[in-house]
Amino acid sequence: MIRENIINCKEPVTDAIIVLKENRSRYVGQNKKNEEVLMYKVDGCIYNSTSNIPRCDYLLETTNQLFFIELKGVHINKGLGQLYTTIINLKDNLNKKKVKARLVSTRGAKPNRLNSFKEYRNLSKLIGVINIKIKNTPLTENLN
Repeated sequence: MIRENIINCKEPVTDAIIVLKENRSRYVGQNKKNEEVLMYKVDGCIYNSTSNIPRCDYLLETTNQLFFIELKGVHINKGLGQLYTTIINLKDNLNKKKVKARLVSTRGAKPNRLNSFKEYRNLSKLIGVINIKIKNTPLTENLN
């Protein structure tokens, strides 16, 4: 069923700027080459709103990478847990690509305190610290 939901929730986008907003948090993906980026609404499409499974908000798939994105208010540890669970549940159903996790908050933990969160340690073991970005809104990055 997850595989079918992934296929049905995929939206190809070629915009130069891809903006995702929720909870006053904003993620901006720059697609300077206007390549096709597949955008998935994870919360509310791949997993319906009645599902009890923790999940992140969005997934962006580029030629080489998967960006799992959680837009949060202030609960950083909850957002990290949502990213971890989503990656564990979906990565085998997607093409084998480099996995990156992005958490955008309105305000949150200082980077030197992140290791105090079990959720951060789990996520860093799964995909590596270098592939995790946590930033107060807005987070802007190049997708290609």
